Amino acid sequence: MKKFILFLVLILSGINVFSQTDATPESMFNVDPNRKVSGNENQYSGYSVNSNIPGTLLQQYNKSVDQGNDAQKNLFNKDIEKYLSKPVINNSWDPGIEITSGNIPPFNTDWYNTDILVSNTDVANFGGYRQLDLKQGEDGWMYLAVNRRNIAGLNGYITVFSSSNGGVNWATVANISSITGYFGSISMLVESRNNSIADSTRILIYANLSANSNLNDAYLICSSFRRNGSASYFTTVSTPAAGNRFVYPSACSDGMFWQNETYMHSVVREETNAGVFVKLHHFRSIDWGVNHTSGTISSFFDDKFPVCAFSNESGSDSIYIAVERVVDANEHEIRLFATPEIPSNNWSVRYITDAAPGTVYERPSITIQQRYFSLPQKILVTSTKNDRAVYHYSTDGGAAWNIDFSLGLSTQSVDFTSCNSDSSDTGSKDFIAAFVDLNGDSITVRHGILGSMGTPQYKRNTNNSTSTLAPTCAVFKEGSNKFSSFSYSGVGPTGVYYNMESLVTGITPLSNEIPKTFSLEQNYPNPFNPVTNIKFAVVKSGIVTLKVYDISGREVAVLVNEELNAGSYNFDFNAAQISSGIYFYRLTSINYTDTKKMVLIK
Repeated sequence: MKKFILFLVLILSGINVFSQTDATPESMFNVDPNRKVSGNENQYSGYSVNSNIPGTLLQQYNKSVDQGNDAQKNLFNKDIEKYLSKPVINNSWDPGIEITSGNIPPFNTDWYNTDILVSNTDVANFGGYRQLDLKQGEDGWMYLAVNRRNIAGLNGYITVFSSSNGGVNWATVANISSITGYFGSISMLVESRNNSIADSTRILIYANLSANSNLNDAYLICSSFRRNGSASYFTTVSTPAAGNRFVYPSACSDGMFWQNETYMHSVVREETNAGVFVKLHHFRSIDWGVNHTSGTISSFFDDKFPVCAFSNESGSDSIYIAVERVVDANEHEIRLFATPEIPSNNWSVRYITDAAPGTVYERPSITIQQRYFSLPQKILVTSTKNDRAVYHYSTDGGAAWNIDFSLGLSTQSVDFTSCNSDSSDTGSKDFIAAFVDLNGDSITVRHGILGSMGTPQYKRNTNNSTSTLAPTCAVFKEGSNKFSSFSYSGVGPTGVYYNMESLVTGITPLSNEIPKTFSLEQNYPNPFNPVTNIKFAVVKSGIVTLKVYDISGREVAVLVNEELNAGSYNFDFNAAQISSGIYFYRLTSINYTDTKKMVLIK
């Protein structure tokens, strides 16, 4: 196996390198004796695309979609439109159509009204749609992993960020980089080895790695480090058979139930370099990612996009793996594999959806509420159904399923969904699900309990989201309160943004680039109630003050009074404690002063 030079650019740390290859032989697979047949799962038929479209154009378009290139996808699609039939339109009568705004969907106002820029770099797009992962650790911090691209001198680059204040400010924990290797997609675990020592929290990143940007021959790796970036190491988890590759790694753990004895699990799809399904692999580590054991799951079908979750059960715990199964060209279903927590070649399949031909379920996401085995195991699976976001759930460990509940408006076209859960039943907001609609201008979030997922929260984005990458969401718990949080990538895909329900922040850096001139922008919105954004730019590092005065000139608030580096900033002014009226805000820095007016209306 060709080895890659892989660096972990970490705070205060070197690197130890270990390797582990998969030597477990494949054995006969098991079939659930209670299985029911969905459609015709014993046959496969292909389909053809409009033959009028030039083959080269189709290849270019498909490649742009696979790579997640928004601009090229749009460009090639415009050319394809020229070869498609146009509908007949009868203009002989006027239907008198009028379009008026009804403020639907009802965009929530309790979200922070400027999405926080966590990273302004490009995001990877050639390894699939899972390029971001968001978690809250047992230490209460938020963690966000980003697979990045276009980093000078490096083919692969993953950055993990952390926030100790719910997402107000983010700091880089570690960068995982490779000179010769490309990372495909990522999955993150955040686990505490000792809950009384916060810095014992470890982050583990599972990713597939290849010498080629097309990810041929990709194998599975694991990188691990503490939350302060120290004590880092990198391991090779397993390599596929010759001519094959690993794609779409997914990770889970039993960390809610353990501290130092936490066991890590990862699941990955093995396919030929031409994309033909071979089997699924389940890996487990009992020593925090240093070594792994393995089992396999084989089937007669094309089982795509595996995603796993840990289930604490009486007797043997289980790993549940949701997949998109290609039953036929026009019928894709959601299936759930259950395999023992101890890796083996034993498994059973559970049928979640059972639709007629013409129904296509795609790209599942799964979460299992981490509760003790004495309680019923609650499972949430989200997916798309004919390009609409839906969710399915079970309250008895997957024995019975309630399917096809809408996540949002039935008119919203969606490519990807995300879900997560919290272990506590307090507050009746244990599960969260989210998606970005295809026009990219809003996030839809459902946050509640199984059977009552709450009213959809439509949060209009500050920046358009890419439609080629999945968002990621998490439940942020602070005391007994639970809040919705999510992250997404902007169009490009470039930039990683974060927001949280009821999040109010102070000053936030917008860019590290040195602006050409000092500036103070007009606050937005204006008039406002009670929060408004004030953006400004600082050319030179130094003491900066931003103060608010009433109409008589009396100082009513000091927003900023500190030394800032050169760059662009945003301050969110929460005026809940002052009365309605006209106010002035003044920015003062080195050889610069500017004042603007704002209006507070309550």
